[in-house]
Amino acid sequence: MNLKDLGNLPRSQKIILLALIFIVLIGGFVYFIFLPGKAEFDALKTSVNELNQKINTNEVKLRRLEELKVENMQLQSQLAMLQAQLPMEQEVSSLLKQVSDLSIESGLEVKLWKPGARKKDSSGMYLEIPVDVEVSGGYHSLASFFDRISKLPRIVNITNLNMDGAKVSGGGTSIQNKFVATTFSAVIEGTEDLPDSKKVKKKEKESPEAR
Repeated sequence: MNLKDLGNLPRSQKIILLALIFIVLIGGFVYFIFLPGKAEFDALKTSVNELNQKINTNEVKLRRLEELKVENMQLQSQLAMLQAQLPMEQEVSSLLKQVSDLSIESGLEVKLWKPGARKKDSSGMYLEIPVDVEVSGGYHSLASFFDRISKLPRIVNITNLNMDGAKVSGGGTSIQNKFVATTFSAVIEGTEDLPDSKKVKKKEKESPEAR
């Protein structure tokens, strides 16, 4: 069929033929151009969304990182302040003697002064140094002693307080007091893995004269 024959076709057939040609052209455009382009567009859009999500996630992580840095600096500052209150091991004996002296200055009579085994706390950053103490004296003397302990620049905790055996003598009441005085020592670098028995030679004192 040539163009001359097409010109002789009835009008209705011409319209149908043109419609078929239009449909073929549209179909070719959709199949060969639009669909591949749309698939590429969708893939690119997905990649962009994933990239934006990663960017948002990283921005959140970055903000969290900055928050963690600030928090870490605050914790480091608090740790430094606490460590300043912890004596080194060579200072512990002087601190314990100071505590014993305070008990005597407060009017208490020391019946027992027995350092216990030192142990490292769960964080491994300091040693706990307990001392079993037994003193006798009045309520006022004991309160004065505890008040002086609380004002020491170093940390000394008083626990397991037991008060009994009140006796009246010399116009006053004397009470037997038992408690554990615990101080803390910073762990010296390089000795963390040594047993406590090798790091510290325990000294037991049964009376104030043993000091």
